[in-house]
Amino acid sequence: MSETNKEAVIRLRGVSFTYDELPEGISEAEARAKGAPMAVDALDLDIYDGECVAVLGHNGSGKSTFAKLCNGILVPDYGDILVYGINTREEDRLLELRQKVGMVFQNPDNQIVATVVEEDVAFGPENLGFPPEEIRARVDSALKAVRMYKYRGHEPHKLSGGQKQRVAIAGILAMKPECILFDESTAMLDPKGRRDIMRIIRKMHDEMKKTVVYITHYMEEAALADRVIVMENGKVISDGTPVEVFSDIDRIRAVGLDVPEATELGALLREEGMALPDILTTEDCIEALANTLTVKGA
Repeated sequence: MSETNKEAVIRLRGVSFTYDELPEGISEAEARAKGAPMAVDALDLDIYDGECVAVLGHNGSGKSTFAKLCNGILVPDYGDILVYGINTREEDRLLELRQKVGMVFQNPDNQIVATVVEEDVAFGPENLGFPPEEIRARVDSALKAVRMYKYRGHEPHKLSGGQKQRVAIAGILAMKPECILFDESTAMLDPKGRRDIMRIIRKMHDEMKKTVVYITHYMEEAALADRVIVMENGKVISDGTPVEVFSDIDRIRAVGLDVPEATELGALLREEGMALPDILTTEDCIEALANTLTVKGA
């Protein structure tokens, strides 16, 4: 479906944000003249309904600030952000906004608040005042979705890092948001834990039809998205499909990032004259090589 047929559920217009303390009423031009560093700099960006978007950038590029601005955790110093029609400056509508857009953080210990898994997942729906039977249904459904139902009576602090992150995700799912932001939610996990979380993220998008935005510094994770945004110095420097973004290897490397290893291998083999399609994942690479070798009779 083309962008023209999609609804922009998160819309940023001229958004700038600095972590410096600014005098009240100071204009953006004056703030810049005083040297205030903009973590997000005059950003214009739309996230569309039903997208699965990966946001890349090295440390300090503005990607985590962008995520927190979209959830109303931070408020822009300049410009406006509309999230499902709600301006994030409207403090009295923040609860409504966060029911629409949930957020999963890097460290699950910062998000888990209860001493029993199912009580933690129930925390959000309870605070919204849902009846007990509705809370029970939401908790069970969310825990089953992340394959943690059998751990519902466990103590969260005794779980592995990956299991804790799944509990944190279940807590967000129990709120039934339409969009979920993941702020480097795989960064503290081992490879198996990262794969588990990425499977859940894709399940949320593909099966549960959630709009998903995930911040990552793993290129292989970004390759699994439908759209990749690359940030540098608070600005978007690249925005397109994974193939479009990662095909420009020089541009990606110029901002201190890399491309998926399978993509790099495919590019090197094409330079040697091998006819290969665009490659993003290890599976793509294996299939392309197998097809090419079969055609050659190898």
